[in-house]
Amino acid sequence: MKCFTKWFLFLSLAVAFSSPALNLPKGCDYDRECVQELPGLLCADGTPSYYTIIPRRNSENLLIFMFGGGACWDAVTCSTGMALTLTRTEPTQDWNNGEGVFNHQDSNNPFRDFTVVTIPYCTGDVFVGDSKIDYGQPFTTYEVQHRGYDNALNTLKEASQIFPDAKKVVLMGTSAGAIGAYTHMRNFDVLFPKSEKYVLSDAGTPFQTPFVSESMYARVLKHWNAYKGFPVDDNNRPAENFGAVLDYNRRKFPHIKFGLIHSYNDYVMTGFSVGLGAPDYANVVHDIIIQAANTQIGTNTPYQKVFFTESWAHTLTQYPLGNTKSLDVSLAEWIDGMINGGKWENIRPDLHQEVIPWSPFNQPAGMKPPQPFTVY
Repeated sequence: MKCFTKWFLFLSLAVAFSSPALNLPKGCDYDRECVQELPGLLCADGTPSYYTIIPRRNSENLLIFMFGGGACWDAVTCSTGMALTLTRTEPTQDWNNGEGVFNHQDSNNPFRDFTVVTIPYCTGDVFVGDSKIDYGQPFTTYEVQHRGYDNALNTLKEASQIFPDAKKVVLMGTSAGAIGAYTHMRNFDVLFPKSEKYVLSDAGTPFQTPFVSESMYARVLKHWNAYKGFPVDDNNRPAENFGAVLDYNRRKFPHIKFGLIHSYNDYVMTGFSVGLGAPDYANVVHDIIIQAANTQIGTNTPYQKVFFTESWAHTLTQYPLGNTKSLDVSLAEWIDGMINGGKWENIRPDLHQEVIPWSPFNQPAGMKPPQPFTVY
């Protein structure tokens, strides 16, 4: 009997120490999305925001997912839908039976067994804003709270308390959230000192001059008060643009693997480039991501890589990861190699052949944009 008791105790301890401790919030169940209120999280219209958690039993790893949804920086852009939502909306994504990274059943999804914390997006500022601004005309008021920076930072802090000893932590975003993910890399690094860390940016176009208007770009960042949250150089000067943020991250965080996922002709980011005064909108996304890959990420940086596709797609990870291929490498294989120590290389068709930037004048008659995960 004593031997049995000792053996049972040994097994209990082995199980207890086999997985990092997950501090499951009260009222939350495994494999179900649980909405959690957190004081201080605000949407653009002043309504309270929240975060969610999808706990996985015996999970060792954590995915922190930052949603996208456009951006806005004045009365026109904020009132005409360029930011998809500026108010609190309840979650609608199915994290068990969705597609891509949202599918708990798909063996091609490297995150299928990760506990997930999500950061909703309702501030119109790609998670870098820290301002309250009145965009109204004379005799009217149109106040917008760009509080995305603190929403992301406070949720990252909360996630670090929920799962402080996670073996691997991935900070990932799509679209606006993709820009937010690499902008918050330094906060992410501080908050998870014990974990292996990875950052994935899906369609996080690093807008920068001279590809967009310098005056328009500065106006947008000023309205958001984005420079407050940008990293600073050795002379205490903030990064000038998102490309400079990438460069800072490459130099400062060699212990964090970073991946930029992008299509050369992203139709959504092409549209936003027009709003940012791009002098050559047909080439702007193509030129920006190649510039970033060559100089700010680097062609031979072992801990930073890109996955580029010849398509019009805007975001790729919400579609079946095994179906999205570029240079005969699937996105599922590429992400798995990144986070599990396998083969992981730059996937850049532009290094092997000419990649024609999008233009209404160089497409076959009657051609329509392909499905988002189609590669041609």
